Amino acid sequence: MPPLEDLLDYLFDGRKPALYDEFEGWLRASRRFKAFATAYRGKIHSKLRNVRDEGGLHDLRAELAAAFLLLGEERFSLEYERYAALKQRGPDFTVTFKTHTPFSVEVRRLRGVDLDDDADARAIKLTAVLGDKIGQMPPSTINLLWLVVERNITEAELNGALMALLQRAQAKDEAFFVRHGYKTAAEFHRQYRQLSGVALRQADAAVLWLNTLARHPMPPELTNAIRRLPGF
Repeated sequence: MPPLEDLLDYLFDGRKPALYDEFEGWLRASRRFKAFATAYRGKIHSKLRNVRDEGGLHDLRAELAAAFLLLGEERFSLEYERYAALKQRGPDFTVTFKTHTPFSVEVRRLRGVDLDDDADARAIKLTAVLGDKIGQMPPSTINLLWLVVERNITEAELNGALMALLQRAQAKDEAFFVRHGYKTAAEFHRQYRQLSGVALRQADAAVLWLNTLARHPMPPELTNAIRRLPGF
């Protein structure tokens, strides 16, 4: 692996944006994250160069922070944007647990300004985000949505938004799901079953929600490994 300073200089083009110090800390703290950053240095460098604003930098930070935390579990190995290389829409990370159990992790940051104080408005925004991300879950694998929120939401709000989507699908609210990019309510219902769980990451604590209707549920050993990650 290249020396740390050389890697940082390449990734950040000699600049020091707000993410720089934290990223350097991750590299120093984890040999596995340094190996990951080295393996995907071209991709990370390109993403950093193409960040257009502070919000974009925070989105990228959420992705890279997820990689750092996941790599803290020695039994996880990570591929970054495997589906993008195949020119397909898909999750950010393909993770393998103990060399034989693959699962996907899609990272989504929900900005604090997107979470209105009004409970109904918060529910609408959260429902829209979940509906969009559920559409990205690939078939035939365990899928985890890694949801980073800057302004705390409760586990009850998360569960309520997911249940509201499911109930709309069961009621065959076709117009609602067409507006959100699905062909039919039945298509959403099939996609909903591709979601194995949601890791809700926020300042105070993290919560792991498991989908009891998942086609590919997370096995207990994997569930326990996720819950042992920092913050849970």
